[in-house]
Amino acid sequence: MTDPHATASTEGIRLSKRVADILKCSRAEAEQVIVGGWVKVNNLVVDEPAHRVKDEQIDIHSTAQRGKVPLLTVILHKTPGQSCLSQSHNNIWKSLTPETRSHQDRSGITLTPRLQKSLQCAAALEDAATGLVVLTEDPAMLRKLLDERTPLEHEMLAEVQGPVSPDQLHDMCPTGLKTSISSATPQKTGLRMAFKGYQPGYAAGVIENTGLRLTGLKRVRMGRVLMAPLAPGEWRALMPYERF
Repeated sequence: MTDPHATASTEGIRLSKRVADILKCSRAEAEQVIVGGWVKVNNLVVDEPAHRVKDEQIDIHSTAQRGKVPLLTVILHKTPGQSCLSQSHNNIWKSLTPETRSHQDRSGITLTPRLQKSLQCAAALEDAATGLVVLTEDPAMLRKLLDERTPLEHEMLAEVQGPVSPDQLHDMCPTGLKTSISSATPQKTGLRMAFKGYQPGYAAGVIENTGLRLTGLKRVRMGRVLMAPLAPGEWRALMPYERF
C-alpha cells in the first residue's frame, strides 16, 4: 500500500494549498488569486491551481495579499472587421496580447489564457464599427453594462458622405438621441451622437434612413469611461477607481 505522505513529498503539493497557507485564506480564494494571474512560481506566472510545487519560490502580487482580488474588466479600442462574437475567426479576444497592451496600463495584472477566456463582451459593436469595447469577468459589471432599466449613455462619432441638410439632422434626433455636426466639408460630414443604451445597427439605421451614406462609426465613450487615449487595437485593464 502506498504511503500518501511519501507520495505528497515526492510530487509536491497543489499550488492552491501553498497559496492558501501563505495568504491564510480559503482554498477557493487561493484558486481565484492563481487563476487571476497574480502568482509566480520561480518568476513565471502560473494560473493552474492544481500545479504541483515543492521548494520553488512563490511570489504573490501585493494586490492579492489578503486572498481577495478585483475581478478583471478590460477596455479595448476595436478595429474595423473585428467581431464581438467569440466564435468568429477574427474576434476581439485575439487582440488581448502583451504586444497590444497600452503602456498606460498600471494594473499590474497578467492576462493569462485562462483569464482571457473568462472575459465576456458587454455592449457589442458591429464588425464594421470601431472604438470602445468592454470585456469583463465580473458578473456585477456585466449586469450593470447590460441593464436596460438604467442604460448607460453611449457617445458615437459617425462620418457620412457629403453635406447634411437641416432636415436630415432633425431626422437624426429622434426621442432619446442627440445628434450634432462636429465637422463638415463638401466631401464629408462628421457627426456626434449620444443616446442611452446601444444595439448594433441602431445608429447606422438612423443615419441611413435619412438617405445619407455612412462611411465610419466609432464609439468613444460609455458612461463616464472614455476610449482615449487608447490607439486602435490597444487595450488596458479598467482601474478599481474608474466607474461607468
